[in-house]
Amino acid sequence: MRCLYCHAVIHEEMSWSDLLFKRIEDPFCGICKSGLLEIKKENSCSVCSGKMEGSGTCGDCLIWNEHQMYHDVLHSNRSLYEYNQLLKEMIKRFKYNGDYAVAGCFRKKIIEEVKKLPRQTLLVPVPVSEERLQTRGFNQTEALLVMAGLKFECLLTRKNEEVSQAKKLKHDRHSGENPFKAIQQLNGENILLMDDLYTTGTTIRRAAHILKEAGAGEVRSLTIGR
Repeated sequence: MRCLYCHAVIHEEMSWSDLLFKRIEDPFCGICKSGLLEIKKENSCSVCSGKMEGSGTCGDCLIWNEHQMYHDVLHSNRSLYEYNQLLKEMIKRFKYNGDYAVAGCFRKKIIEEVKKLPRQTLLVPVPVSEERLQTRGFNQTEALLVMAGLKFECLLTRKNEEVSQAKKLKHDRHSGENPFKAIQQLNGENILLMDDLYTTGTTIRRAAHILKEAGAGEVRSLTIGR
């Protein structure tokens, strides 16, 4: 077995339980695994997974909750890793350099998180604009779910954007028209939004707002980086 990211050979012992029960293999070698910083729930915001001393709700989420349009639209966001240099390189290789297989690096963690969800939660990838889809060749959020072998529903569409969200200042991200549109009406279904990164929370909350307007129940989100 080789590391899905650096392709180094992984040496690990097999146990009887591994032979009797289907095991989700760890995709990373020891070096790559140690370079990724997992976000611990006990040291992060209960809403957005942002780093905190202790537990509770961070200042940013308290401000979001004061916003009339986005008050309580997002039940919670779970981010897997801190956005350090290694994760930045991995996302770049996957998202911008077209290395689709890198999405498989996060398969184990994504499956573990999905298993914790309330039953019958719909998995919904955050859509990219048609322009971005043509440029990249695939939607990176769908790729994460495909490589994890999970079924998902495309319940949102997205308008074209002249400037990428990643290149906008925080103030500019918060302002402007909501780029998302619901494809169908919902009937109280719980939703998990899948995205690659949580930066300011604007994208996730805009998508959650549209889903809530369409009749969704609780809307959660899962991202690789924070």
